[in-house]
Amino acid sequence: MRYDAAIVGAGAAGSMAAYLLSKKGYRVIVLEKNRAVGEKVCGGLVSERVIRLSNTEAVTNEIRGADVFFPDGRCVRIGGDKTHAYVIDRNAFDREIAEKAMAEGAIYRMETKAVHISEHRITGSADISFDVLIGADGAQSAVAHRFSMGNVEYINTIQGEARTFGEDRFVRIYLDTRFSPGFFSWCIPDGEKTRVGLGSTERGLRQKLDAFAAMISVDVKHAKGALIPMGMRKFWKENVVLLGDAAGQVKATSGGGLYPLLLAAHLLSEHFDDFEQYRREFMQRFGQELKRALLARRIFVRLSNDDFNYLAGHIAEEVELITRYGDIDYQSEVARAFIKKHPSLIWYILRKMAGQSFFSVCSL
Repeated sequence: MRYDAAIVGAGAAGSMAAYLLSKKGYRVIVLEKNRAVGEKVCGGLVSERVIRLSNTEAVTNEIRGADVFFPDGRCVRIGGDKTHAYVIDRNAFDREIAEKAMAEGAIYRMETKAVHISEHRITGSADISFDVLIGADGAQSAVAHRFSMGNVEYINTIQGEARTFGEDRFVRIYLDTRFSPGFFSWCIPDGEKTRVGLGSTERGLRQKLDAFAAMISVDVKHAKGALIPMGMRKFWKENVVLLGDAAGQVKATSGGGLYPLLLAAHLLSEHFDDFEQYRREFMQRFGQELKRALLARRIFVRLSNDDFNYLAGHIAEEVELITRYGDIDYQSEVARAFIKKHPSLIWYILRKMAGQSFFSVCSL
């Protein structure tokens, strides 16, 4: 049997595409290398947009705000006025979408690796012919590599579970280069336990997680690592399309990718006969946000603990502004409002981009 679409990867991106395309009558097959759907390491903190686009029932907690901790011990609370985000069970979320896809007729083949891939055929542990190949196979996409669709950088992350502690409606974010150089550390309460993790541009994540856990006095178990892509690949090439992490549809500031991948899956299903329109509309809807996030990351990776401590004062002064404009999907809105209120920070940022110490400039 020849399929209209062969999808490599049964995560949220691949399964959402399978569901939407199958619902429109396309013959779809999904290939997954793992034994089961739902083995993703993910913080699972999402916006209401994700809930609406997926119609998920995998919500485990509602989040009213965030406590941001700085290296000198200060904590700034943001939000608290309403529900600002949701926590989902990512494994249940992925399985839920896959079940919807199968209910619409999509075929799933588990423990199947796409070893030999050509433009219209996959051979190896499977022998499949297709018209369109969709690479939804994660950050290190074999599809993207096979068809030379671009390279991206990565952030190494690790996350485990700990007992519930603190307030269960607030996430905790820690900015401290001792534990998470080039990224941040987090504690996300999911209702029954707390997800504790961090990202880093350096190796030795298990040791960093252990040190972080000791600092906040928790015992972290079942830790697993994952890669987050930083940068976008080419979205399509001839009859090959990329989606989700494989395409780099991920916010470089937070590593969040569920909203962009769901948006992309919907747009791909709407423009399945015109991949350039899929790319164009995604870039109009969210591409600029991803570009701004990449720029923000270029600045962020240059910040030291002294810089974070300096910024803590500005952030503490503008909690109301951050709460009003804060949006975990469109993060540039709050950044734009913040800079508009504190235009002098532009000069500090320019100095930082030039390689000078942010803190030393502030001390002049």
